[in-house]
Amino acid sequence: MFFALLSGNISLSQNFNKSQIKSLFEKFNKQTQTPFSYKILEDFLKDIKIEDLKKGKEFEKEVLFENFDCECKDVMKISFDKTSKTFILKINEASFVQDLDWCPEHTYIGSFKIKEDKIVNTEFNLVAG
Repeated sequence: MFFALLSGNISLSQNFNKSQIKSLFEKFNKQTQTPFSYKILEDFLKDIKIEDLKKGKEFEKEVLFENFDCECKDVMKISFDKTSKTFILKINEASFVQDLDWCPEHTYIGSFKIKEDKIVNTEFNLVAG
């Protein structure tokens, strides 16, 4: 019994693994064409400890969805809602448009749960833009 409790705690301190990230990306991409690549999502999530999110920490990172350098920076943010036991991934996409002197923005919100180390109950929607 002690081993079962110990192994349960170990899984909580794990980072998101490649299988989870790939599943999340594919599920998001089926619901709304994701504005970012798998690599960007993987780079963002791979070092985040699931346990830290469940303890209330939020992680945010400025990224660049375009494959060239520009002033339009995108932001990814992940948190955990304790009430619904759901992970929330907010994406703010600032698109580069050559003829504009500003960056049009779109906001996406994704949510998912982790059950038995698998991503479940995934939703990803454009909420503003």
